[in-house]
Amino acid sequence: MKIDRAFGKIVLAVFGLIALLSWYPLAAYGTPGVIEAFLASAAVSLVHLLSGCWAIEYSFDKPPTTFLKVVLGSMGVRLVLMSGVFALLVKVCELPALPLVLSLLLFYAVNLGLEIYYLQKKVKLKS
Repeated sequence: MKIDRAFGKIVLAVFGLIALLSWYPLAAYGTPGVIEAFLASAAVSLVHLLSGCWAIEYSFDKPPTTFLKVVLGSMGVRLVLMSGVFALLVKVCELPALPLVLSLLLFYAVNLGLEIYYLQKKVKLKS
């Protein structure tokens, strides 16, 4: 599997932009628990994004049914694992649930767009 450095730079830029835009509101109004929840959700969603890109990369040259099984199956597995990590963060680490959910939703939406972009880029390069 090849590592796409251009996509990595885009991911870093997007996460940097989110960090830049959220820095002041978090610093001015966020409690330490809210900031920890935001950072934890960023880390969880980054792992989610990278594993999704790995699934796309792994199954891209396979037959269409295998591709769909791997990508859609990994989506389900990743969602269940992310839910489990969320429960651990709330119960064990005692992070506040509402900021954690809201920041996870933000990052999930952004990462979904990045995954679609990555898949489109792969399709465009193949054709």
